[in-house]
Amino acid sequence: MLDEDFEALKREATAWIVRITSGGATTEDADALLAWRARSAAHEEAFQVSARLWKNLGPALGQSKKAHAGVLTRRSFLAAGSLAASVAGAGLVLSELGFLPTVGAMLADYATGIGEQRTVQLPDGSTMTLDGGTTLSADFSSSARHLELTSGAAVFDVVSDPARPFVVTAANGKTTAMGTSFSVKHGDDDISVECLRGRISVQCLADSYLVDGEAISYSQQGLGEKVTTDAETAAAWRQGLLIFKDRSLADVVSDLNRHRRGKVMIARSDLRARRVSGVFHLNRPDEILVHLEETLQVRPVNLVGGIVLLR
Repeated sequence: MLDEDFEALKREATAWIVRITSGGATTEDADALLAWRARSAAHEEAFQVSARLWKNLGPALGQSKKAHAGVLTRRSFLAAGSLAASVAGAGLVLSELGFLPTVGAMLADYATGIGEQRTVQLPDGSTMTLDGGTTLSADFSSSARHLELTSGAAVFDVVSDPARPFVVTAANGKTTAMGTSFSVKHGDDDISVECLRGRISVQCLADSYLVDGEAISYSQQGLGEKVTTDAETAAAWRQGLLIFKDRSLADVVSDLNRHRRGKVMIARSDLRARRVSGVFHLNRPDEILVHLEETLQVRPVNLVGGIVLLR
């Protein structure tokens, strides 16, 4: 393919990204983009190149304000400023309700939709299983294996390679393994890490080492306490279950929203810390709402588009 032809495809890909992230996209737009990407390998490559540039646009814009206004122009990337405004003010658009891909999913190397699970073999032979609503980017080189889990949850089965540590970054911490199996999950305001087999290190303002059956969480305040986990319930979503043991309502809702289209929201701040326990099937997520109503005396208010307010 001629360079000018590929440049034309990149311009088309950028136009698609602008439309999908505009806040006014429809399900027909999402289907049309998937069809456009499937037209040829060149179409998919053009989309990936444009998506990577778009993903890096935010930091670049921040630097451009400090440097000079001409670093990024409308001509260089199709109304970059309008994207930031639309993403910030879009609110509960179709993508957030699970009916369209989110911006993060469009720009990530790997992504799953609401309620979808996917197993991927990585370039080094390791595998990862992604839970619903998960986005992840990977960077493999001759000296490093680095993945960034930006949302959702994943289990990593790592092939040993002493020359290349396997590092998963999530929020403000990172988990490092050589050859082992572990899970990482985004909660409402923290990250949970479970060691399923082998040994891993977790860093967040301090260091902690986990072996089989141990788990830890971290947040902006640093590492929490190391705890012992039940092997049968570790990353239970792989067996089609959601298992909560004395979890906060905010965490339960965070998990529920990765498996149920629509949006469950907590309308009262005093409800967020209420504790929840129970075992539920992923294919019947609305049973969780019934359980919450019966045990916590919350009142679900059903709105259009699968939106539920817990009051």
